[in-house]
Amino acid sequence: MKDQFCSFYTNSEDITFYMSSRLGIHDGDIILEPSAGEGIFIDEILNAKKKVHIDALDINDDAISVLQKKYNDNPDVDVRKTDTLFDPQLDKYDMSQLWLKQTDTLLDEQLDFFNSTGGHYTGVIGNPPYGAWQDYERRDQLKKKYVGQYVKETYSLFLLRCISVLKLNGRLSFIIPDTFLYVNMHTKLRELLLKKTKIEEIIIFPSKFFPGISFGYSNLCIITLERREMQDAINNSVKIYRGFKKPEEFRRLIANDTLPAYIENFNLKQSDVLSNPQHRFVFADNQIVSLLKKTTVNLGDISDVVTGFYTGNNKEFIKAASDTVKGAKNYEVIDQSMIVDNSSTDGEPNLSEAYIPFIKSASETRYVRNHEDWYVRWDSETVSFYKADKKARFQNSDYYFKTGIGIPMVKSSKIKAFLMQNRVFDQSIVGIFPKDKTKLNYILALMNSDIINQIIHIINPTANNSANYIKLIPYIEPTSEVISEINDLVDKRITLSANNDINTIKRIEEKIDSMIMSIYLAPYHKQHK
Repeated sequence: MKDQFCSFYTNSEDITFYMSSRLGIHDGDIILEPSAGEGIFIDEILNAKKKVHIDALDINDDAISVLQKKYNDNPDVDVRKTDTLFDPQLDKYDMSQLWLKQTDTLLDEQLDFFNSTGGHYTGVIGNPPYGAWQDYERRDQLKKKYVGQYVKETYSLFLLRCISVLKLNGRLSFIIPDTFLYVNMHTKLRELLLKKTKIEEIIIFPSKFFPGISFGYSNLCIITLERREMQDAINNSVKIYRGFKKPEEFRRLIANDTLPAYIENFNLKQSDVLSNPQHRFVFADNQIVSLLKKTTVNLGDISDVVTGFYTGNNKEFIKAASDTVKGAKNYEVIDQSMIVDNSSTDGEPNLSEAYIPFIKSASETRYVRNHEDWYVRWDSETVSFYKADKKARFQNSDYYFKTGIGIPMVKSSKIKAFLMQNRVFDQSIVGIFPKDKTKLNYILALMNSDIINQIIHIINPTANNSANYIKLIPYIEPTSEVISEINDLVDKRITLSANNDINTIKRIEEKIDSMIMSIYLAPYHKQHK
C-alpha cells in the first residue's frame, strides 16, 4: 500500500527474504526498522529465531496501531511513533560527525574515535519513504540537520540517518530508488557511501515488482552495505546486478546459483567510482568509462543548454494543429486564421488574440520536424501575462526564436534531435545553442548518433534528459576537414526530408553515425595500442 507519507509497503516474500538474508542476523543483534509500516521485515527477522532486539519506528498513526497490536506481547520489539529523521533517541547514537565535519583536519582524532566506537545498531533494514513532498519549513530544518545534503527527497536522508547510527561493521539493507547512483543532487551522498561504507551488493529491478506500483522515472534497487573505515571502504569492489525479470530470481543470489544470461553484473571498485565525475556509478564497457574520465570538454562548455517556456495553463493557452496530434485530447484545435508570423518576445501587438508555432513534443524524425503540431497564444497582452504570472515560466527567453537544436526532456530508447529555427520551445524540450554557430550541424549530428545516445543513458539512466545532464556529454571535435564533411552530409539530410527519400536518408544517417563513432572511440584506441 501507499500512504500519505509516500511509504510503499513491501509485500513480496522474495524481497523480504532476500533482504533479511543479506542483513545477516545473529543472536544479540540490535536492529532498527526506521519506517516499519506493517512490520513485514520484522516478521521476516523474527522467523530467523534469533535472540535480537528490534526498534520499530514509524510516523504514521495507522502503521503504529498495526505494529502495536502485532508485537504487544513481544518484549524484543519496541514500537515507537516518531519522525525518524528528527528522533531524539536516534540523535544519541548519531555519528553524523563522520561527514558533516570530515573536511576539518583538526577533528581527525575525534573522528577516528567516533568511527571506531560510535553507533548503536548492528543492523538496519527497511523500505524508507521516497517521493514525499517536504514543505519549506521542514526543508529548512532538514538543511540544518543534514548539512550539504539534498533534502527534497526523503529516501536519501533516511539512508544517511541510518548509516549514522550503525556500529562499525554494522550492516544495512534498504530498498530505495536507483537515482542515487547517477543524479547530480546525490553527489554528496555517493561520496559518503564510497568513503564510509563497504557496499557489498546492489541489485536493480523494475518498480513493478511491488504489486500495484510502477514508477516511470526510475527503477528500484536493494543496497546492502557495512559501515567501515575509509581504507576498507575505498578498496572494496561493489557487486551490481540488473536485468531481473521476476523477484524469485533474487533467491538465486542467496544460493549462489547460476543467474540467467539476461541478468547483467558489474564489479566496480569504490575508489574507481570515487574518481568518476561527480562520483557517478557508470555501468559501461571500458571504452565508454575511459571516454567519460578522459574527456576534458563537455557539451555545456561549447553550447548553452537550456529548458524552454511554460504557459502556466496549457489547456487555456495552447492549441493543437488537429485532433489527431498525439496528446491533443482535451485541447482545442487551432483556427488557422489566428496564426501569425511573429518572432518578438513581446508578442503580437496588432491583434487581441494571436498564435505562433510552438515546439512542445518530440519529433517523429531525426534532424528536422516535418510538420507543426502545436501553437501557443502570443498576442502582446497574453505575453505580458506570462511574464507576470507566478505559475508561468517565461524562462531563458533570450533563446526564443533562435536557431538551435531540440531534444525531448522525456527519454526514449533513441533520442531524435531536431533543428529549431524561429520557434518558441516548451519546458519539456531541452534547447542546445552552440556558441560557435559553425558547429551547429556537427552538434546536431552528435545528438543523433548512437554513441552519444548510449552516453546519455549511461550518464543518467533515469527517465529524463534534463539540461544539467545534457551539459555533461563529452565533446570531442575532429579536424576541420571532418567537420566540413559532416556539415555537408547534415545539410543533405535536412534537404532530403521534404522529399521523403527514405533510403537515401537512411544511408546518410548511417554514414554520419559511423563518422561520429570513429571520432569518439579513436581516443580510446590510441591509448590502448
